[in-house]
Amino acid sequence: MNRITALAAAALVVVTGALAPAAQAALPYGSLAFVAPTGTATADETIDVLMRLELDADSPPLVFSSDPLSGFDTADLPTQGTWYDPVTGATELRDFATITGAFLNVFYVCSGNFTGEDCGPGASYSFNFWFGGEDGPPSLVGPSSFNLAPGASTEFLLGRFTPKAGGADPGSYRFYTAGVTLGFTGQDALGETLFSNGIDIARSCPDQSEACAFVRTVSAVPEPGTLGLWLAGVAVAGFVARRRA
Repeated sequence: MNRITALAAAALVVVTGALAPAAQAALPYGSLAFVAPTGTATADETIDVLMRLELDADSPPLVFSSDPLSGFDTADLPTQGTWYDPVTGATELRDFATITGAFLNVFYVCSGNFTGEDCGPGASYSFNFWFGGEDGPPSLVGPSSFNLAPGASTEFLLGRFTPKAGGADPGSYRFYTAGVTLGFTGQDALGETLFSNGIDIARSCPDQSEACAFVRTVSAVPEPGTLGLWLAGVAVAGFVARRRA
């Protein structure tokens, strides 16, 4: 399964401002990697997906603001955006009359066997994008201004895998591809708000090879009796060590 459109983060930020003079000659590009690509977890643990976005050394900087809009050459801006009907939920592609803001966003691709419930029935986990919070790591869902130089990197939390009720099935889980995009917002000739489709800045593991996969080895939660015996064994070992000392 590999549905790239199934799990794009839903957060969009509406921003305003006038289009500034040209500032950069091309859109930025780079690489995206998992901060901790391998690890272990118990079946009842929530699993964080931390990622690192790094711009290539020869990339233009990822520097923009939406108050007012600045940081882009007009030639790099999209000509069309999507209008969403709030009543019917229908969408329609329309021409931009003005572009007034930019924002970052992320997506997650259903791939491998480490998939959320939205990727198919019988999944052991649900996947939820991280939208940020006072006590949590940074999010790249929705920032309407940003500053990252060529060759520099930044870390963020893509989202979290939460095990199903009763715990995930033990085994080896993996997925491959997530991404960071740059989108734009503005108005059509009627003054209706439009959002552009995200332009890729970077993707993780686009070839879906094992060398770059996100992998977690999930073990069963110890039974209460087994855990008690283990703790007792640790206590005895500590007592013996102290006696020998």
